[in-house]
Amino acid sequence: MKLFHRTGPGTVGLNYMWLPTWVGFNAALIKELEEHAAPLLMGRELTDETLEQAGDAVIEYLSKKFPHISGIFEYLDGLKYVETDGKEGPTTSSSV
Repeated sequence: MKLFHRTGPGTVGLNYMWLPTWVGFNAALIKELEEHAAPLLMGRELTDETLEQAGDAVIEYLSKKFPHISGIFEYLDGLKYVETDGKEGPTTSSSV
């Protein structure tokens, strides 16, 4: 599972429903995460590697923003092992 995936030509979505509930339902924090990842996505080819780098940046950002939550990095990093048979959950969408 990638935290970002293609939703259309030049558009990516953040798989916010795979994040912890207190993140996924926090609209202000989701916007903050998208703004943090935007420079890693805008103007770049949206390859799997690019999407993974943006997802890794979000994981690192959340880990640093909430250092008091023990295991948050491992929890979020573990999402890369989740497989959904090509079906992605609800996302936010942003044109890049």
